[in-house]
Amino acid sequence: MALSVSPVLIGQAEPAAHPPAADEALDEISVGRFWHAARILRKEGAERGSPDRVLLLARAEAGWRNWSAVVDLLDGRPWLPVQDGGEGLVLLGHALEAEGRWPAAAERYEDFLGRLSEEDTRRSALLARLARVRAGAGNMAGALEALDAIPSRDVTVRSWAAVELAESPSQRADTSTLLRLHERIVDAQARAATWRQVPDARLAAHDSLGAERGFRDALATVRGDRRAEASAEVGLLALARGDTAEARELLGNGATHGSLTSRGRAAAALIGMGGIGLETSLDLGSILDRSGDGASALRAYDRAARLAPGGAAELPGWARLARARLMATVRVRQDEAVEEFRAIHASSPGDALGGRNLEAWMALRRRQGRTGDVSTLRGWLLDRFPGSPQAAEVLWERGSSAESRGDLDGALTEYSRLAAAAPSLARSGQARMRAGQIHFGEGRFNEAAEVYEAYLSDFPDGRRWEEASYWAARARLEAGDSAATRRWIENIRAREPVSYYAVMGSALLGESYHVELSTGARSEVPGWLTEGLRRLDLLADAGLERGAAAEESRLIGRAKGSSSVTLALAEALIGRGRTVAGINLGWGLRNGGRTWDRRLVQVVYPFPYRELVRREAEEWGVDPIMLAALIRQESAFEADIVSTAGAVGLMQVMPSTGRELAQAYGPAPFAAASLRTPEVNLHLGAAFFVQMNGRYDGMLPLVLSAYNAGPTRATRWRRFPEASDPVRFTERIPIDETRGYVKNVRRNFGLYQVLYGQQ
Repeated sequence: MALSVSPVLIGQAEPAAHPPAADEALDEISVGRFWHAARILRKEGAERGSPDRVLLLARAEAGWRNWSAVVDLLDGRPWLPVQDGGEGLVLLGHALEAEGRWPAAAERYEDFLGRLSEEDTRRSALLARLARVRAGAGNMAGALEALDAIPSRDVTVRSWAAVELAESPSQRADTSTLLRLHERIVDAQARAATWRQVPDARLAAHDSLGAERGFRDALATVRGDRRAEASAEVGLLALARGDTAEARELLGNGATHGSLTSRGRAAAALIGMGGIGLETSLDLGSILDRSGDGASALRAYDRAARLAPGGAAELPGWARLARARLMATVRVRQDEAVEEFRAIHASSPGDALGGRNLEAWMALRRRQGRTGDVSTLRGWLLDRFPGSPQAAEVLWERGSSAESRGDLDGALTEYSRLAAAAPSLARSGQARMRAGQIHFGEGRFNEAAEVYEAYLSDFPDGRRWEEASYWAARARLEAGDSAATRRWIENIRAREPVSYYAVMGSALLGESYHVELSTGARSEVPGWLTEGLRRLDLLADAGLERGAAAEESRLIGRAKGSSSVTLALAEALIGRGRTVAGINLGWGLRNGGRTWDRRLVQVVYPFPYRELVRREAEEWGVDPIMLAALIRQESAFEADIVSTAGAVGLMQVMPSTGRELAQAYGPAPFAAASLRTPEVNLHLGAAFFVQMNGRYDGMLPLVLSAYNAGPTRATRWRRFPEASDPVRFTERIPIDETRGYVKNVRRNFGLYQVLYGQQ
């Protein structure tokens, strides 16, 4: 759980007057520049100053999660309970909680709570934190007491605090304590989230009968996927005690519905039981294959092959191929797999099955190092199944390789062959775009325009219609037909004004990019939304992120059906830093038919942390609009988001990169957790952007390619002949993700200039 200091919890008490350094620090704190504020205060020796100066410094250090500094500043200070209403008690409590010093954190929270009235709105969040740290200290009785002290108006906070305690490893096997915690979970969503905690605890305690009773009780209360999961669990336990008849029925239900993981467990048990018919064996094999249990899936398909009157040859083509593919992963059955691949190939399959069969066969031969066989199979693929996606990939690879080594005629041949063989495939459209670029690069502008216009004739609404329209326009401009150029660009701006090609098209016409937007009407916010947002804030202040996410989902579900309420909710979520959810709501409205207006565009392309971005950009000499455009693509302004690769925060800084940059530019001490704070992340992300900008001489597509795909790739791509033309180079970027990334940031830059440039 990420800890942060909430102004709702600590208040905003400030001394009436400050010397210049303190005023400067307060100004930095007001826009979220806590580390900068701490540096200002330490430079003037605030840590040795009066209580109000020490407390101000502690606020600054807490803002960028420098918790050890907060402890050093505040621990043992005799004035802590009385200075600024005891604000320092909460700051110190947060710092001690972050360091896992549970008893000490509990003491500070208790001291502060003792100073609050029963009506104080901060009590519920602080009591939830107190329950957490008491439980961490092993004082479960005290934790339950804190939960019970949460006012009844905030039962949602009490419920989710109990859920968090129940999910801690120390409580999972303690059925008695779990039951006591569950008594305090009354919120419906929180209760649904904990439906299997008690039966799981009984399983951990080797009480299988008690666990089965718990899962049976759940069958009567849960719905949807959870019901199917409960059915699978009861079936597995019934099978373990020998009741195969009931187990078969329950497992069948569990294998048919629910999450793929749960269905896979049920399917594996059913296959192990035997007595399964042909169709059921095929269904279970498919489930197991998709759930990643290849060994059980192969057993299911083998059973189906034995049950089929004519053996494997009579299985449906997809199942026969799936069985052969799985056999190919078992060393002792690889020869058998090859025989099946050969038999499928001889059965005159269509493009779809035939292409996938040869693809799997090639994968086996490639693993075996038999490159000659791979070449032969590739030839068969192109000869017999030229319209298959697999053949399209081979032709694309050939064309791309020829283009990379400068054999442009060879590339055109392969691209044309691909476009003719599989015109509706995505690779075909991409091949046509590359063919047009080759003609353009060779100065054959009319031929290039004809390629793009032919694509638009065949696919006027194809996925590449914007790209084709822009390049038809540019080719016609180079050929001297400015009227045709304007027609194509106006078509883009009319159909999709908020797009990369609308931005670039305006530049092509020598015009400033603009979007005609109405203001967007506002309506009254319903009372249930105001109350729901209050609950959301309380849950966030208490550090109960799972509960906050559930409340967010509840509000989104209730807002459905009303465009005005959904838009108001989106704006409210973005204002609370929950930007991904807000942006997704905006896209939902757009995809549902709402036309672009200024409110909707600013929801989909918001600009939180505006002053923070402006100041950081000023320090680095970077356009703040460019930083905003980059952040919108990297994180959608979600401050604590973490990618699957481990990149963190607004500018998606890898911890290793952040540590290296911090050694040169601060902050010190550096901790990976600090990357979740907007200021530190912006500071280090901007440093990296500036480094890449210097390395690639400000050539934006190369700079962005380096930011996204790494400088090693960008340096290699710099050798492309298109590198001198930013727009052509962008189209040449060989990685789809990076190419789209560069286009999106450039679109964002143009759009943010329109939306926020004058602000």
